[in-house]
Amino acid sequence: MIKQGEIYLVDFGQKYNSEIGKIRPAVVMQNNFFNKAVKSNVYKQVLVVPLSTLPIQDDYRIFLKARDNLKKDSYMIANWICTLDFEHILVDKGLIAKLDEDEFELLKQRVCALM
Repeated sequence: MIKQGEIYLVDFGQKYNSEIGKIRPAVVMQNNFFNKAVKSNVYKQVLVVPLSTLPIQDDYRIFLKARDNLKKDSYMIANWICTLDFEHILVDKGLIAKLDEDEFELLKQRVCALM
């Protein structure tokens, strides 16, 4: 089962205009109640935040140092939070990394600042 705060490879598909595209790591934002429902096929959508290696500085990018299977320093792009079908998450490729509590709390704050 996927869990909140974990990073997996996600297939965002073909890039369209300014949208995020290609296969890239993403953080699972969705709570574990819904993540359990995904496993039982009751609920097939997953809320994620994509990562990018582009060092663009703005208020909605949060730096992540390379670690575990995250091979490059990256940025969580909080203003690109999106919902997609579970089939886009490449779980078979394995867990890339997991955010610690402070990192996840900062990401939640940045996402909530959008509302």
